[in-house]
Amino acid sequence: MQLRATDAAESVVRRVAASGRDELVMVLGTGCCDSTAPYLYDRYYPGPDTMKVGEIAGVPVHAHRWLAELYAEGDGLIVDVDEGVTNDSFSLESEYDCRFTLKLPERAERR
Repeated sequence: MQLRATDAAESVVRRVAASGRDELVMVLGTGCCDSTAPYLYDRYYPGPDTMKVGEIAGVPVHAHRWLAELYAEGDGLIVDVDEGVTNDSFSLESEYDCRFTLKLPERAERR
């Protein structure tokens, strides 16, 4: 599975890390309501059914195996961020009124 991040997403990961959070990990595919939305946690064990699919700003990114296998071929996925979004997510970037999103490369290019 190929995974890339936008500059904006990398910037938000760095901002969260600079706030004093440690042992960060991003997980794809764990949201009860957001399904495959990226979640950024600190001191979190992603579980035995995940695999590391990349890094963003030095933070490991894990995906559930079913998701990694679904996107094993092709251009992969892009982690982006929507800013100015107030939300009640458990993901750490929500403290900064933004939300990580997962996009297909052709959708990200149209943005």
